[in-house]
Amino acid sequence: MSLAQRLARPEILSLPPVDLAANANELFGPDAIKLDANENAYPPLVGGSLAENVNRYPEPQPARLRATMAAIYGVDPANLVVTRGADDAIEILIRTFCNPAKDAMSICTPTFSAYAQFARLQGARVIETRATPEFDFDPQAFVAAVRGEANLKLAFICSPNNPTGNLVPAADVLRVADALPDTIVVLDEAYIEFSEQESMAAMAATRDNLVVLRTLSKAYGLAGARVGCAIGNPELIALISRALPPYPLPTLSIAAAMTTLSPSRRAVHAERIAKIKADRDAIAVRLQESPVVRSVRNGGGNYLFLEVDDPASLAAAMRAAGIRVRFRPNAAPGGVRLSVGTDAENAAALAAFGVADAAPAHRRGEVVRDTKETRIAVTIDLDASAPRTIDTGVAFYDHMLDQVAAHAGFAMTLACEGDLHIDAHHSIEDVAIAFGTALSRALADRRGIGRFGFSLPMDETEAHVLIDLSGRPYSVFEASFEASHIGEYPTEMTAHVFRSIADALGAAIHVRVAGDNDHHKTEACFKAFGRALRPAVAKAGDALPSTKGVL
Repeated sequence: MSLAQRLARPEILSLPPVDLAANANELFGPDAIKLDANENAYPPLVGGSLAENVNRYPEPQPARLRATMAAIYGVDPANLVVTRGADDAIEILIRTFCNPAKDAMSICTPTFSAYAQFARLQGARVIETRATPEFDFDPQAFVAAVRGEANLKLAFICSPNNPTGNLVPAADVLRVADALPDTIVVLDEAYIEFSEQESMAAMAATRDNLVVLRTLSKAYGLAGARVGCAIGNPELIALISRALPPYPLPTLSIAAAMTTLSPSRRAVHAERIAKIKADRDAIAVRLQESPVVRSVRNGGGNYLFLEVDDPASLAAAMRAAGIRVRFRPNAAPGGVRLSVGTDAENAAALAAFGVADAAPAHRRGEVVRDTKETRIAVTIDLDASAPRTIDTGVAFYDHMLDQVAAHAGFAMTLACEGDLHIDAHHSIEDVAIAFGTALSRALADRRGIGRFGFSLPMDETEAHVLIDLSGRPYSVFEASFEASHIGEYPTEMTAHVFRSIADALGAAIHVRVAGDNDHHKTEACFKAFGRALRPAVAKAGDALPSTKGVL
């Protein structure tokens, strides 16, 4: 008998096993007549994409989402069960293994309050061990505190820890798991994407007494969708799945998760995570100057843990500024957890802490654009030069867009999933539209910009590009190409690219190129466009570059 079976409550063991891989759509096909679940066959009267399939129950374990999450976390689908956020996984584990008024679970405080909350709701005892004065996890003290407990079913460890951000080394987690072979150690990695620590998900997939929790709420921005998972060995995962409700995830949550985890989104997620980490580090430094902050702890989450001298006064200042922070007096006297927000939100928070934000907010534009032909996500930061990560599926086009960003001097992350099995037209056109829209959003009200741009010669090719970021779209393209394609890129699309950018950006763009080599002529167009953009988007002051008073 496995450890999970030995520890599980008899009520759970008496429930029938759940076939996590069951998928009626695969058996009957997506167009099957569904008369088995007492559903209303008519769609709800809400209109738009919200109405799609919500009159039907979702799969108990959405197969595509489960497989996608498993691939991202580096495990097999059999090692993973999808839950309503990591909170649901916590409750299911406690419900599965803890008998009321008999069993116990252990935590190291201060930590996420849901562990103890769900245990007490279940009637289980909670054994608490205090972290070190520096809020570090002490594996020896943790094990010593439960050594005499005969009915310790679960031990929860949070890394990065919420609210302090402290990381728990993998060696310490394994030390606890080895010292407590008859207890399931649950490692909550809700914030691990914001740290430099490696996940223990793959290790949990092979051990009897280790479970890892993950969530899409934090790094992937789906807190309102409530999507998470538990990862462990297949027998344990199958066992805790018996405690799940019949349809744990709403259809809309599944759709949101599948969209945000699509390949076209991952580069932007990585760029956002890197920005959040950089912003966290910068805010931590600035808060050292605050007259109300006694200490700043910068750990591995998307937040900082502060200790302040007068929490009541700070609470009043935050209320006056309309800023919500989390006060954690049980963690430390004057304890405050401050999440990282947008540039504007971070500046407001620093001001409330009595620190002026020395750095102006970066001019950023983000676009997510989905059609039946393409899925595109793009981020442009006009005040940073890196990263530049571009994947349109058309290699030469990637190179051209990289030339634009490099010569214009801004950072860009762009990814597109398109119907390249048909041809490259839709991907190239839609990327140009998304690029122009993101650039326009980054420019915002266009105050202080140079507005106008110029031209560039290249080798035997001469390319002239003129730009006016006037807000009025107009495109002129004068060039001819002998070759139909450069790689998989159709040369006829070059004029269309600049017209699409002009329309989406709200700019007049004039391009004229002459030369003998089609590769050089095309590259010259994009390089010259980048060079022309550099002075046009450069910001100096706050004046609006227009006698009309509007762009």
